[in-house]
Amino acid sequence: MSNIKHESADERRFRLVVEAAPNAMVMIDPAGKIVMANTQAERAFGYSRAELVGLSVELLVPEQLRGHHPALRATFFDQPRPRPMGAGRDLYGLKKDGTEFPVEIGLNPIETDEGTMVLSAIVDITERKAAERAMRESERRFRQVVESAPSAMVVFDCTGKITLVNTQAERVFGYSRAELVGQPVEIIVPDRFRGRYPDLRRAFLDELPATPMSAGRDLYLLKKDGTEFPVEISTSSIDADEGAMILSSIVDVTERKAAELALRESEQRYTLLVEGVTDYAIYMVDPNGFITNWNRGAQRIKGYRSEEVVGRHFACFHTEEDRAANVPQQSLEIAARDGRYETEAWRVRKDGSRFLANVVIDALKDDSGQLIGFAKITRDATERVQAERELEEVRINLARSRAEEALRRTQAELAHVGRVLALGELTASIAHEVNQPLAALVNSANAGLNWLSKRPPNLEKARDSIDRIIRDGERASGIVHRVRALASKAGIEKVPLHINDVIDEVVALVQLELVNQRVSLQMDLAPALPPTLADRVQLQQVIINLVMNGIEAMQTVVERPRELTIRSQWNQPHEVLVSVSDCGVGISNENAPRLFNAFFTTKSSGIGMGLSICRSIVEAHGGQISAANNAGAGATFQFTLPLNQPS
Repeated sequence: MSNIKHESADERRFRLVVEAAPNAMVMIDPAGKIVMANTQAERAFGYSRAELVGLSVELLVPEQLRGHHPALRATFFDQPRPRPMGAGRDLYGLKKDGTEFPVEIGLNPIETDEGTMVLSAIVDITERKAAERAMRESERRFRQVVESAPSAMVVFDCTGKITLVNTQAERVFGYSRAELVGQPVEIIVPDRFRGRYPDLRRAFLDELPATPMSAGRDLYLLKKDGTEFPVEISTSSIDADEGAMILSSIVDVTERKAAELALRESEQRYTLLVEGVTDYAIYMVDPNGFITNWNRGAQRIKGYRSEEVVGRHFACFHTEEDRAANVPQQSLEIAARDGRYETEAWRVRKDGSRFLANVVIDALKDDSGQLIGFAKITRDATERVQAERELEEVRINLARSRAEEALRRTQAELAHVGRVLALGELTASIAHEVNQPLAALVNSANAGLNWLSKRPPNLEKARDSIDRIIRDGERASGIVHRVRALASKAGIEKVPLHINDVIDEVVALVQLELVNQRVSLQMDLAPALPPTLADRVQLQQVIINLVMNGIEAMQTVVERPRELTIRSQWNQPHEVLVSVSDCGVGISNENAPRLFNAFFTTKSSGIGMGLSICRSIVEAHGGQISAANNAGAGATFQFTLPLNQPS
């Protein structure tokens, strides 16, 4: 009889099903010999089918796992039933080339003519394991970023439940992490805002933007002790396995609001002081003689309203004879040269009438001695002169004495108003120049508190923050010293320094502002630049002004990344060049010629001193400053400084 066994229809169908399976399929007998393998098994293990059939299945098991495999196989054959192999354990297969790879194995008993066999379905899960590791690593990095953020970070889901907070959030709100996680986000929202907050959250999730929530309005949040405090909040969406999440970056702006309020009150006091003077016409003109502001006393004496006269040349108050003799220009030249010009002469009111005016013109200069404009004080002396004439006619000593007393009183009053005006200028300069060092002090203090709140506290980092506070305090003191030096015409303090060090100091001061405004800072600093002879505090002020202007120019940019680039380079043969480039709104053709003029500003709250001061500082150091639009978006401000050449 023939020994050839013919394949039945059922056996053929079984073989075809095994062959068509998407996973590696290996069938073994109770002795552990492979009796069948499909194409996927060849591909998975690197053996041909002929090599696999008859091979001990243990040869497909890594060496460290082989010792236990026969016993596990025997256990399965004792109680054969479909089940996964190695439930709860990591399983690995062994390729022909010796490579191990992670697998999942499903076992199914098969009854054949030769007895019970086991059919193993083997899935290579290498890519899945890699994806899981990548996901865990991504989540770990995300949590590290959130934890190390300098501002309070709160993550909550679409229902408003808090899922993650960082140490800064604990410090800011006064809750422990355990008290916040799992709570509705409304726990940190004041009662008066809670009714609208769910609708705002749902609207945010519908649009999924990345935007500052506080844009255009004041926001407040609630501490554990019930205290409300002003904040700035930036929000962005996160796609998580649990669905869309909201990441909120929260900055406590209590101290900044207090500083802004103090500045506004100072400016209001100055304005009220000057505006309240009605016996004197007090106004300012730019270096070319064009009027920049106007008080009520000027309107009363000269007859012009502010909107009628600001922007006109002050020569309009002179007689035709004085204009023909170039008296207006000569008076400015004398004031610029000597610091002050005084005269008593005829002036012309809006209605054409003449009056005898007592005039004082004081030159205004920045801390580098650069002329930035003039302060003019005018008093109508007509009545006084008329009284003097009448007293002269009487020719009595008493009248002369009274006239002299009146003159002394007038001179004293004029001197008093001059001091008041100078005080106003000094106050405005201090507020303008000290604002940024004070903000840096606050940032460093917050950073120091953050490092001290670590467990354990990072004393080295906290000490660095305190060192920065000391440096910034000394810098603020230095600025006040420079402003005082302006009044006494003191010189600036130049020492050899490296411009890259100054840039690094400025970047440390504005880092929080960059983060709050979502600005990416690029640094392109040329190495080994020679030193320049300069005043460190003044150069810091120049770079801070240019950086803050660049950040402000990008506040309306939403369709592209906000990028700010600071560069330094050796501008051969004898200069260094520093540039600050933004991708903001650029410079209009109308404003370009006046950017560096004193009192010119495009900001609703500005006083027009920042860029003018920058120019004065740079030119006092023997350099030049300029600005131009970029080929793409935004503008670049740059300045040069001479190298410290040996004498």
